[in-house]
Amino acid sequence: MEKKKIKKYKENTSKLVINEDPEDYGSKGELWAIEFVKYMKSIVTHPVYSGMPDAIKEDGKIQWEAPSNRSGGKYQYTHQKRREWWQKKAQEIGIDINSDKWISKTAKLIHPTGEKPCKRCGQTFRIAYTYPQKNLIKRINKEFGEDFEISPLETISEIIQKAIDLFGIKCISSFRKILKTSQISIPDFKTDLDSFLLWTEDEYIPSEPSVLSPGVMSNPPDRFDGFHSFNLCCRGKADKGRSLDNLKTYTTDRRVFEFWSDGDWVAADRLMGLVRTVLKEEACADGSEGTPTADHIGPLSLGFCHRPQFRLLSKEANSAKNNRMTLEDVSDLLQTEKVGIQVASWYAQPLWDLRKDDIIDEEKALRLSKMLRDNQRNAMVLLSNLLDIKAFTFLTYLLDLSNANFKIEFENLRVVNFITQYDKIIKENRDTKYSTEQKSRRLRIGFDALRGYREKENRHLQVLAEDSLKQSISDISKLLDKENIYRKLDKKIEDTIFPSIGSIPEMKLRALIQEIPEDNVELFEKAKIILSNHMSVVAKLISQKWDDDRYVRDNFELD
Repeated sequence: MEKKKIKKYKENTSKLVINEDPEDYGSKGELWAIEFVKYMKSIVTHPVYSGMPDAIKEDGKIQWEAPSNRSGGKYQYTHQKRREWWQKKAQEIGIDINSDKWISKTAKLIHPTGEKPCKRCGQTFRIAYTYPQKNLIKRINKEFGEDFEISPLETISEIIQKAIDLFGIKCISSFRKILKTSQISIPDFKTDLDSFLLWTEDEYIPSEPSVLSPGVMSNPPDRFDGFHSFNLCCRGKADKGRSLDNLKTYTTDRRVFEFWSDGDWVAADRLMGLVRTVLKEEACADGSEGTPTADHIGPLSLGFCHRPQFRLLSKEANSAKNNRMTLEDVSDLLQTEKVGIQVASWYAQPLWDLRKDDIIDEEKALRLSKMLRDNQRNAMVLLSNLLDIKAFTFLTYLLDLSNANFKIEFENLRVVNFITQYDKIIKENRDTKYSTEQKSRRLRIGFDALRGYREKENRHLQVLAEDSLKQSISDISKLLDKENIYRKLDKKIEDTIFPSIGSIPEMKLRALIQEIPEDNVELFEKAKIILSNHMSVVAKLISQKWDDDRYVRDNFELD
């Protein structure tokens, strides 16, 4: 699409009156409904779907569904009109409309992100064929034993990495037999894990092998985006018990990317995996039976670091706790700080320092939790404002991508008083290819979270110290303008992460990762000080409201 057409489309869509309400899909405050409505709005206003017939109805609601069996009414022929739109789109991108599965191929190719949230539970899944079928799970269990737990909601790449972590690099050879199909033979990668994983993503998954399942089934022109509303998590059944929090326990904790948390995220993710496998027979702190889950001592959503230390809780207790901090958490965090370990991310540190010594009971622990939640939201506003000045390289610098350069092992891993302990972390350099894949994922999720935060309407958000915010953004912009080399890289990142049409090009993203500076950059450290100073202003304003009804009242709305 030409730049002029894109600009014109953006002007037109910005004038659309969309009255879609999450409460039409779920009860008040349900995160999955908010996520799905946000997704619908982003799709309807995206340039790639320009010209879709009957997009917005007269009442401002999105016409997401266009069934073929409508017998009358104003939108009786929407289905046929949209089929014609899909035909034109296919021809526009070079797909033969007489070929097999032309319409589903078109839907997959043009989708802006390659993933979507489920309409029933809100869990986001990839569109590609990347999740294990039952037969594949049986093959894996036959090879590695029934104790090697696999969820159908884990991607094949995550399963491979988990197997390598548990059984060693030599088990790559086992996957030649496990993943083989009548149409696909697996090359012998010997012990080259990086090449194996890249081949899996670039060759195996795109070939749509019979042993894998898509996270979302194609459904054009019935659905606006060309995909079923229900994802793999809820496909074929009405399982209301699958909450967003419960489903997240199956996969790597992407919240660390979404909340821009500090900490060694690779080591923390590795330990989370070991809790699910090596430590699965350990007892839960809440006294429940069953496999424990890794609970952060200091919630990520409040701005604490993603550290390789967890309290073992049952799924139910972990989910119920959500983003509340307990008195026990605060006590443990203070003890951890005494040995020189950072527990709070840079944007939470000022407020944490101001109030951590005031926590003497559960009520005050909850009070500080509420304050830190407001603080975290203001930090996201600050970071998302950096998008306006196109400070993409600096933002990438804040993600600490260099953690992906290492493989992690824990010496003498054990559990003491329901908390994970170890003597030391053993780090080994990781080959470039796999680390690049990890960095790419962190980069995509982080930027998508910022973009989404700018678009999300949040009635609970109190933006504090707006003059300080504007001044900080202005100061950072002037500082970054002094280094033209990074401004050139800003443009490359913008074009790759926010393409004007289609999904993020994987190969281009991997090549871009190699250009991102990871060593200490003096310019960016100065910019980070400006950010920290602003958050100190925010922290003081929030701290002054210690006795305010917003933080003292019993209810704690999570949105």
